[in-house]
Amino acid sequence: MSKYAKARSLFGQTLFSSVLISCGLLFADAASALVLSPQDVVDIALRQAPDVKTSELRAQQAEGVAERQRGLYDLILKVSPTYEYTEALTLTGTGNPSDKTLTVMASLSKRLSTGTTVTVDYNGISQESVLSTFTSNLRRPNAALNAVTLSIRQALWSNILGESDRAILDTVDATVFAAKLQREEALEEAILSSLNLFWNAYVAEVQLKENTAARQKYEELVKAVRRKAGYNLSTPGELPRLEAEFEGADKNVKVSSAQYLASLDNLRTNLQLDSTTPITFKMQATEAAEIPAVPKMAAVDIAQLRPVVISKVSFENAERNKKSQDSINRPRLDLVARARSTGVDETSDMAFSKMTSASQPTYALGVELEWPLDSSLYRGARAEAEALYQISQIDFKLSQDRIRDSIANAERTAVAYRDSALSSIEIVAKRTRVVKELETAYRQGRTPLVELIRAFNDLFSSQQERARAVGNYMIALNTWAAVRDELVKNANSGLGGK
Repeated sequence: MSKYAKARSLFGQTLFSSVLISCGLLFADAASALVLSPQDVVDIALRQAPDVKTSELRAQQAEGVAERQRGLYDLILKVSPTYEYTEALTLTGTGNPSDKTLTVMASLSKRLSTGTTVTVDYNGISQESVLSTFTSNLRRPNAALNAVTLSIRQALWSNILGESDRAILDTVDATVFAAKLQREEALEEAILSSLNLFWNAYVAEVQLKENTAARQKYEELVKAVRRKAGYNLSTPGELPRLEAEFEGADKNVKVSSAQYLASLDNLRTNLQLDSTTPITFKMQATEAAEIPAVPKMAAVDIAQLRPVVISKVSFENAERNKKSQDSINRPRLDLVARARSTGVDETSDMAFSKMTSASQPTYALGVELEWPLDSSLYRGARAEAEALYQISQIDFKLSQDRIRDSIANAERTAVAYRDSALSSIEIVAKRTRVVKELETAYRQGRTPLVELIRAFNDLFSSQQERARAVGNYMIALNTWAAVRDELVKNANSGLGGK
């Protein structure tokens, strides 16, 4: 073997070894590799994809915000016991030498969605004193007072009968419902993203295989022409032309190898797989018979699709907010009613008994009016609510038009990509036939090398396009299903029809 031939052989071995190293995942032992099909990708994504977990947490966050807003209607208990001992003097000199006072104040309040606030207050005072000469004839050393007050405040103009409160509560419920729908939308987007990465990695693998086969084909041609050159049978320029094509094919292998490894990294990261996990793809759809037909889809009710329902909920919330602002930004006129029962005696027990008997009641009934004059705050709140209402109305109309266009476009895209995939498969079959015929003619000396090289390049280019066309069709099918809300089915119903 000549020195040049040895160098070329060493170069070929080194290059082959580098490709094996860079594509180790591609040629890994199938028994130890993770075999992935599209359904496997969906299952893994639902279990551990970060976007899926984030969507779950955002739905929980929305429920937490809703609970915080409902907190305005919590039942609130306050208790404040106080013990005081004093020997303080007064300016009049009528103070007792010492007073020991135990005070217990408690309240229970509840705000209702009818614009009503109910409060029960209890005040208990028990005092033991050393009386001065000025107060000894006015009271006994031990005294106790117990009082309970029931207060009711009812909105009569601003937030009349809880008009604004009920609108806010309805908005809270609708927001939680929309958050659940948004969670399903996020799940669908996460699954679609994972499937797209799956098909991108699959296409990159096929393209790498095709480029590797092309490089090997050119390497065989280089060897054949080199043998002819040794017998002075090759035409001028044949060998360098083929060596140039071989270098170009080798470059394509290196580039596609890097793209394939990058696509695997993206897929592993998306599915939260270990970075060293070898992956093989279960689906190998490269023949026309293996390309699934475009499914026959029934007409879909656009009004029931999640993006439209979410937009409708936003519009209805804006409408409720507008009504709420109109109601709450009117002058405040409240009806206030109070009933109080008091008991006073030497002992706490007797004082409490008199209080509960309601033998010494006090009743009060009145109104409170608060009217901000020329309020910029009220005008601003109304204007902001009105603008938000009109924006959401426009968005709701646009969402229906956009989803209708998206469904039609997704269907057209799927049909076009299937036709493209079938055509690319047919093109590869015909270009393969051309290569075989020209290769035979070249060996027989009936065809120049340039024609064979052109046929090879056309074949290799069509093989690359075939892989991408098949991947594009599969992605288009998934996108079509996602637009129709069929990649992730609806799990919520009810409020969307309100």
